[in-house]
Amino acid sequence: MALNSVHCSVLHATVTCETDLEGEVTRVICPEYEEPTRICRLRRNVRESGPLGQLLERVSEESLATPGELCVLRAA
Repeated sequence: MALNSVHCSVLHATVTCETDLEGEVTRVICPEYEEPTRICRLRRNVRESGPLGQLLERVSEESLATPGELCVLRAA
């Protein structure tokens, strides 16, 4: 197990990721991350801004290839 500080483009801050021996993220330590659902509360709130707001937010995060509400630091 290792703890790594990673920049989150959604929160615009540094969060901590716990990884296993193979380097896979096993836990994200972030105030906006909901562990049971693996959803980022900030990304969930973008849903309410409509399709254009969602697109603009994901372009600014450079996360178009990731699913809408899931944490971008946690593998799907």
